[in-house]
Amino acid sequence: MAKRSTVSEATKKFLKTTTLHGFKYLSSEYFIDRVIWLLCCCASACCAGVLCGVFWARFLKVPALLALYDVQKNDPASYRLPVIAVCPAIEAVTELFIGKLTSNETLKKQLPKLLAHALNGKPSKKDHLYVLDQLLANNNVTLNRMMFDHMPPCREVMQKCRWQTLNVPCEDLFQKEITNSKICCVMRSNEKLINSNKKAKQLASQEVGQKMEFALQCSNGSTLYGCEFFTKYGSEVSIDPEWLTPGNNYIAQLRFVSVPESTVTEKLVEESCNSVAGYSLSDCLHRCAENFCGCADPLRDFRDNSTNLPPCPIARLSCLQTNGLHNNGSCNCLPSCKKITTYMTLESGPMKFIEHAIDPIYRGLNVTSSVVMSFRVNIHMSKEFILNPTETWLTLLSSLGGVFNMFLGVGLFSALELLTLIFVKIPMAIRKYPEKPPPQIKTR
Repeated sequence: MAKRSTVSEATKKFLKTTTLHGFKYLSSEYFIDRVIWLLCCCASACCAGVLCGVFWARFLKVPALLALYDVQKNDPASYRLPVIAVCPAIEAVTELFIGKLTSNETLKKQLPKLLAHALNGKPSKKDHLYVLDQLLANNNVTLNRMMFDHMPPCREVMQKCRWQTLNVPCEDLFQKEITNSKICCVMRSNEKLINSNKKAKQLASQEVGQKMEFALQCSNGSTLYGCEFFTKYGSEVSIDPEWLTPGNNYIAQLRFVSVPESTVTEKLVEESCNSVAGYSLSDCLHRCAENFCGCADPLRDFRDNSTNLPPCPIARLSCLQTNGLHNNGSCNCLPSCKKITTYMTLESGPMKFIEHAIDPIYRGLNVTSSVVMSFRVNIHMSKEFILNPTETWLTLLSSLGGVFNMFLGVGLFSALELLTLIFVKIPMAIRKYPEKPPPQIKTR
């Protein structure tokens, strides 16, 4: 009992002299003082608990400020070119294989244009489209396979290519792919080129923008056709192809606005969005339209095994095109959290007097059937936003320290006093207590 009394005396002395908020009044000789200050201490503790809960919940949400980043200070090589696609006219590709499906000269002339109208979403006569479906079925072939196999290789479509100031074989950059319901020559990224070529890596670090130039062959024998040209970053929703007419020179400048990906709990772009890498709203809507129509896009890549749906007849393409543009309520397609918007300006002019041109990209071109495109990503005019987190472990600790100091009076010196009581004063009080002497035996 005596040992307990020494500990209680040390504790009472601490409560009388401590700087902890209100605790010294708990040992007041007046009962009303003790009750009032006990209520005050409880109220302060409740307020501190509520504020600590608020700060912790805010910390878990990882709030951040959207700030504009100076893209000119970054390494130019870190800004990749978007996906660049050049697509020969559908009529030109169809003419290359339609003769293998039918010998009817009238159908050979009508079907390429009808197929182009159907794939581009223009009104077409369904009875003629049924004829094309029947021809494909009779020959046991699919539309995507026929168009992919009969489209000319990219080395024939893309005649000359130049990245920055480096002449590169076009077949090293462009690959034949089925994309955006068309057969195109696609360049996915300049990262492979930079990593495999020392000179390209040096150019990428010196240039202030990404520049790509190429010469196209937009003709099918003696017949002139145009080519479609479009660019796309991964999370872009809308794609507006540009039509390139043979015999013209084009200059395109692209700038972008990039908003980074936010956290799962707090979206800066949309209230609800999808943050999965590689997700695209347009792809989600397209897959939903395929499920709604009960058939897959006939120009889906034949190497894509993500669906078990049969290919749609060409006569039913209108179902995919109508339901694949908008979210009709049955599709749970959310916008992407990472939003990239591009703005492209395109200038064109006829190619004249190229025989006097110094630029080697014009050398040996047929002015009538060729197209020269100069494409540049303007980094100076582009905007990139970054997320600056406003809550870190340091800000959380400082906020909690302010709460404890304000409502409980727990500052640095108060904490030192409490630690001194626990680890110094109480052990010393226990040690100072004298041990009870053993009883003495009386002898006669």
